[in-house]
Amino acid sequence: MKMKKISGGLASLMAAGMVVAASAATPPKPNFVILFIDDMGWRDWSGNGSDYLVTPNIDKIGEEGLVFDQGYVNAANCAPSRCALLSGQYPPRNDFYNVWTIHRGNKKTDRLSLADVQDGQTLRKERITFGEALQKAGYKTAMYGKWHVAGPEKIMPDVQGFDDVSEHDAKKLGKLFKQDGDPKQIFAYTRHAMDFAEACHRENKPFLIYLAHHAVHGPDICRPESKEIYANKKPGKINKSPKYGGMMHDTDAGIGMLMKKLKELGIDDNTVVFFLSDNGGTPSHCTQPPLRAYKGSFYEGGIRVPFIVRWPGKIKPDKSHVPVMAIDLYPTMLELAGVTDIPAHVDGQPLDGTSIVPLLKGGSIEERPMFWHFPAYLAGNPKYEGARNPKYRQRPVSVIRKGDWKLLLHFEEWSLDGGRAKIAENKSVELYNLKDDPGELNDLSLKNTAKRDELLDELITWWETVGAPVPAEPNPKRNA
Repeated sequence: MKMKKISGGLASLMAAGMVVAASAATPPKPNFVILFIDDMGWRDWSGNGSDYLVTPNIDKIGEEGLVFDQGYVNAANCAPSRCALLSGQYPPRNDFYNVWTIHRGNKKTDRLSLADVQDGQTLRKERITFGEALQKAGYKTAMYGKWHVAGPEKIMPDVQGFDDVSEHDAKKLGKLFKQDGDPKQIFAYTRHAMDFAEACHRENKPFLIYLAHHAVHGPDICRPESKEIYANKKPGKINKSPKYGGMMHDTDAGIGMLMKKLKELGIDDNTVVFFLSDNGGTPSHCTQPPLRAYKGSFYEGGIRVPFIVRWPGKIKPDKSHVPVMAIDLYPTMLELAGVTDIPAHVDGQPLDGTSIVPLLKGGSIEERPMFWHFPAYLAGNPKYEGARNPKYRQRPVSVIRKGDWKLLLHFEEWSLDGGRAKIAENKSVELYNLKDDPGELNDLSLKNTAKRDELLDELITWWETVGAPVPAEPNPKRNA
């Protein structure tokens, strides 16, 4: 396969040849690798309880790293999740909430028109991505895989902070697979990452690799020999599909290749690896007990994902129960890269995440509220169990989590059925204690009204802070 070259970054690195001696007084900046998997469920690795999948390389990252069992992404599906990760911002900062459009419901029955919500669909060109921020800190940067945030303006990675790029639209993967036998281009992207790491090492330059796999999103394509591993395997309670098992096997194998390369280059102990998924799993691939619902939903099954940070010798292998978010990676990397004034470094761009460096060092961070916002519709089907309405994976909602508590505010009922004044009867709000009820089955909104009102106040204040739209216009075409 011919690599899609958007810049000459890798070629110039390979041609450099000379190794610049680092100052003995200055420790080398750590390298960063972000392994961003597509549609991998919270439990879709043997290290977190899958009774069917075998993922030795992912498991090893977990065994050698800090596993966050309450790690979240900032949206419940692909594109807005990626936009948030890259920008370090909550989705309202870019008006980016859904894939394709905010109107993925039924315009004849949806109660809200969404006429008062801007439909962004683009990682804005003026945003400083973590790639650009690390370039400014002296890093060489690479992006391989699924970009998915170009929008109508087709804004590509080369103008948003990445020196070397190989990316493809998902529609092209089937044709490429026929050409080179590489399902989802897992191994092509991995080889690009290995070559880039080696070139940067030769030049003694710190690097960032953002490896955003198309796997394990459907359609389920894998090497025949990988599917064969699962052909006669007994189905498990978490996973049972041989095709999905084969695709996960390929993904895990690619990860193993890259991890082995880091060790061969002697830079494994100076490379921070982040492993996470872009949203929750899908019902065709997995179950996620005890989490409720799946991809597309803002119950836990749609937003809680595998989340691991590994740095040998610097991060003690452990499990953390502290809630963290994908937008935390941006300030975390800048702090580890030695940036002392992050707001100035990003030209005053708001970063909504929190550096989790203290957690990586065995310390703590201050408890903080975490938010999700989805002023949109996403239709579903009965297979997506656990949704509030079986015809929708998600209807318009805004969410806050703080400590053990999580509140969901549903905009149809809030905006059209009396809002806060009728909160006791309009069913606009749900409240859960995730420590006692991780499956979000016991709504406490009418029992613990003090906690409900406290979180409501914080959520409403946050709307104002980030400019989050509150859809309120009724749908004039409903039932017309």
